[in-house]
Amino acid sequence: MDNWFKSVWFIRIISLMLAGLLWVTVNVDDNMDSDSIFFNQSSSDMERMENIPLEIRFDSEEYVVSGIPQEVSVSVEGPAGAVAPVARQKNFTVFVDLNGLGPGTHEVSLQHSGISNQLSVTLDPKIIEVTIEEKVTQDYEVSIDYINERNLDSTLELGDPEVSPSEVSITGASSVVQKVASVRAIIDVGGTTETIEEQEAPVKVYDNQGNELNVLVDPTAVEVTVPVSRRTKDVPISVVPRGGNTEGALIDSVSTETEEVTLSGPQDVLDNIDEISEVPVDVTEVTEDETLEVEIPLPEGVTSADPETIDVQVDVVDEESEDGEGP
Repeated sequence: MDNWFKSVWFIRIISLMLAGLLWVTVNVDDNMDSDSIFFNQSSSDMERMENIPLEIRFDSEEYVVSGIPQEVSVSVEGPAGAVAPVARQKNFTVFVDLNGLGPGTHEVSLQHSGISNQLSVTLDPKIIEVTIEEKVTQDYEVSIDYINERNLDSTLELGDPEVSPSEVSITGASSVVQKVASVRAIIDVGGTTETIEEQEAPVKVYDNQGNELNVLVDPTAVEVTVPVSRRTKDVPISVVPRGGNTEGALIDSVSTETEEVTLSGPQDVLDNIDEISEVPVDVTEVTEDETLEVEIPLPEGVTSADPETIDVQVDVVDEESEDGEGP
């Protein structure tokens, strides 16, 4: 064995074998690295996520911001093992930071947080144009709008509404609040038959062209009471005797202390009635002074009268006494 190690050819053969082994080792490592790179490249993935909420960071006590999209799209690309949980959980934030910016129009870049550095992130849009305005608050009186009023019973009428609170605070961008023309609460009166008591009604804000404005309203609803009553009209009344006199009795007069009655009905009917004249009083059976209860005849289209009956005093003169007083 010692002689082998002293042999030049033996040493050369061993060296050649070691060189060959080293060459094989290096080539195997290179191939494995290439395969690993290929594998990693083949496992890369991309995911696009729509309707991601956009967070706005600004001083909301002082300013109002417009031009901000509510949602954006986010694309992530990278190793499939990193892409999948992000796309599934969506536990990241996309935001625009406006702190430090004053009133005016600005171009700002969208930012994100909570996404692994292993991933390439693309936001759509990347840049947005926003307008920052000073926030103002003003108080406005609330008026009432009725809907389905034409479906209201024609014999009914609406009184003056009571609104609580009578004023609300409007908060928004100064340019928008300047456009406020009316602040209204909506009440549906279709089918109403009695007074509307403390009905909650949402408050809407409009400009002078009837467009609803995007402002904050405090409170957002008010309580409305609307008196509902019968349409009425007071008219004078008169009475006259009707029927033949009973033998031995002569009607001297008929009269009533009721000077007016209140009629209820549609407005167009009441407008054409000025009085109820010559209400007939049946005196056929009257033989002496007597008070009769007489029902008020309702003109066509009138639904009721108040009072429904009146007391009529009938005065009688004895016919024989009249004859005996002659010359």
